[in-house]
Amino acid sequence: MSSSTFSGPIQSGTVRDGTANNVGKVVLSQTAIMNQNSTTAVSNTFYLPANAQLCDIIVDVLTAFDSATTAVLSVGTAAAGTQYAGSVNAKTAGRTYPTYSAAQLAAMDDIGSNTSVVATITPTGATTAGQVRVTLQYVQN
Repeated sequence: MSSSTFSGPIQSGTVRDGTANNVGKVVLSQTAIMNQNSTTAVSNTFYLPANAQLCDIIVDVLTAFDSATTAVLSVGTAAAGTQYAGSVNAKTAGRTYPTYSAAQLAAMDDIGSNTSVVATITPTGATTAGQVRVTLQYVQN
């Protein structure tokens, strides 16, 4: 599979010059697989363009974490941060989406100059199984 890299926001529509009546920005995504690591929290850092808008966070629990009590996924500006999402259950297999607070939605509107977005799964109790795919959907502004 081939890929292309662009340095600026990608826009699409039929209006070439002047007003942008029917021009929109392209939604981009980055994905990571996160595997359990015994009793240790697992983190993955995504690097997004400055001032990007996070549109959605998709959590696919491919193999449920088998920790003793909880396995919580959060997404923020650093490991275990909850600026963008918190308290996503990684102990139940399937696709899920975070429930966002007003403050998280406001933070997702523009990530500013901190381009690191970190997803962390924190288990309580030892694990021998667990795999989660996290997908960030965003627009480059």
